Amino acid sequence: MGSLFTSFGVGVQGIRSAQSGLNTTSHNLANTKTPGYTRQQNISADMPYQTYKVTDKSTLQIGLGTKVDSIRQIRDQFLDKEYRVEVSRQTFYEKQLETENEIEDIFGEMEGVEFMYSLTDIWSQVQSLSTDPSNIAQRKLFISGAESFINRAYDVYKELTDYQVGLNNEIEKQVQKINEIGDSIAEYNTTITQVEASEVENANDYRDVRNYLLDELAEYTYYTYREDIDGKLQVYLPGGAPLVIEGNSYHMKCEKLSEDTGMYKVVWDDNGYGDVYDLDKAYSNKYMTDTGSLYGILTARGKKYANYTDLPSPPKKPQVEDYKDEDGEIDTDAYDEDYRQYELDYHQFEEDTKVFNNTTGNSILTKIESQFDKLVHDMVTMINDVFCPNIEAELTGISGKNVDGGDVELEDGTYRILDVVNCPTGADDDNTIGEELFKRKGSDRYNVIVLDAPLTLTAEDGTETPLTQEFTDSDGETRYKLYVYNEEVKGDIFSQYTIRNLEMNDKILANYSLLPVMANPLAGETGIYSQGPGGIYDEMLKRWYDKSAVLDPNTPLTVYAYSDYYKEMVDGLATQGHVWQSMVDAKTKLVESIEDKRQQMAGVATDEELVYLLQYQHAFNAASRYINTIDEMLQHLIERMA
Repeated sequence: MGSLFTSFGVGVQGIRSAQSGLNTTSHNLANTKTPGYTRQQNISADMPYQTYKVTDKSTLQIGLGTKVDSIRQIRDQFLDKEYRVEVSRQTFYEKQLETENEIEDIFGEMEGVEFMYSLTDIWSQVQSLSTDPSNIAQRKLFISGAESFINRAYDVYKELTDYQVGLNNEIEKQVQKINEIGDSIAEYNTTITQVEASEVENANDYRDVRNYLLDELAEYTYYTYREDIDGKLQVYLPGGAPLVIEGNSYHMKCEKLSEDTGMYKVVWDDNGYGDVYDLDKAYSNKYMTDTGSLYGILTARGKKYANYTDLPSPPKKPQVEDYKDEDGEIDTDAYDEDYRQYELDYHQFEEDTKVFNNTTGNSILTKIESQFDKLVHDMVTMINDVFCPNIEAELTGISGKNVDGGDVELEDGTYRILDVVNCPTGADDDNTIGEELFKRKGSDRYNVIVLDAPLTLTAEDGTETPLTQEFTDSDGETRYKLYVYNEEVKGDIFSQYTIRNLEMNDKILANYSLLPVMANPLAGETGIYSQGPGGIYDEMLKRWYDKSAVLDPNTPLTVYAYSDYYKEMVDGLATQGHVWQSMVDAKTKLVESIEDKRQQMAGVATDEELVYLLQYQHAFNAASRYINTIDEMLQHLIERMA
């Protein structure tokens, strides 16, 4: 059996263990309100046993007491990971919802009342003008309404694009914050390794701070991480790019997407990777890309100023009735050829829709910009086409002079030409034709070519339709004007009737009589206004209610009239906002639930710690009394032996 001095050692170890427990419990109580603090717990273990005697039957050992093996944190790694993922998703959808609310504010009231006034006002003027186009005051009101419409449209669109650029500041702040968190994690990696290198103690308080930083980082971006055997964390962002490797951290920075927009993208500065986030792929819950407030901002913002060309339009399906002749016979060859082309065009439309869903349609801002711009574009071009209708003609060998006297030679091909016979004219003395109401800043509506001889279009029945307008030049010679339409070109904003490139025709603003309101003399109607059934304003009103506009390429069969398009656009925006609000509410409840579970395990319960405090106090007292007893026994033996 062991000596009394050995028993002293057992008692001392008991005091040390109890004292360590008191210290740990006191530390827990002192940090009850400390953010990110994790409850700590002593893990006790037996001291090595002393072998006293070994026989073939048994081994006699003497215990040397207990010791504190380690002081551990009470955490659940699975709850930590679940919490960080759901927090990341919560902040992502909060940014989508925040952007949607901002768009609603830009358009006006919840139902878009402010812009709706501008939209309906112009059509009220069309109705008024259709009854009396000779009234100069009515013409003035119509032109003023049209000008107000495009000015308001420009203001709304500019607010949308200004909001996109204004997000640069928030993007920059979040990038800086992520860099700071990465630097701090790297510093704590080094500190934790140094503290735990001796294997004497765990750097629990430093680990708490590091875990708190990981919780905070999850709000800004999704990441994966793992801890090395020596306690160092490695943190990776989407795409496998490292943010922290042991004691090193890598930084992001902001760069301009393009000089045209000035919007920022986020790229890696010093780890050899490129863009931090892929902005050409739709966010997905499956692939964990609907995460983090930074990516949420970038997703909601998009990567460009979108317009109507970014919204794919389905091709028009050929109808058999359109291929019947007067006798009811169908031109099968022509129908089959056009149908094959339709199938090719529809396949391209489907491919364009996939691109749209991954880019423009993936962003609430660029999606609404493209839909809004399409509304304005289609209305503007419809009004212009009524004032200046075009017909298609195959032209070959056309050469002449432009209005400045320069030589012009057209390539052979199919062109859209002003219908000089059926187009309305101005109320001026010259019966001016070809003056559109809305103008492109970088392009005239027509390229006017002066020819020496007239051009005509011959129909299948032999009927000839003039393609040129006869006039007398300054030398008294008879010449002919060919009005060749300048087509819109995708990618060239200056050729497009897009909000950023629209303005009123300055000639009409200066002289209201140039507004096309008169019937064309070449059509056999001289000196009368184009009104009533079949008149230009009657045609506008019909097209206003004609269902032809596709709001979403994913539902190409659902079409709207101009009168309904804007309302459906705003309603769709509000519906999307309700969806995101529901997601944010659900994620908030889920995060709170997970945090409650984490706190039940890792949080400090004052009542529970007080119980532990009493237990360790009793253990300390018991160890003290044990030592006193051994001391008395030893004193008794010494005195008797003396």
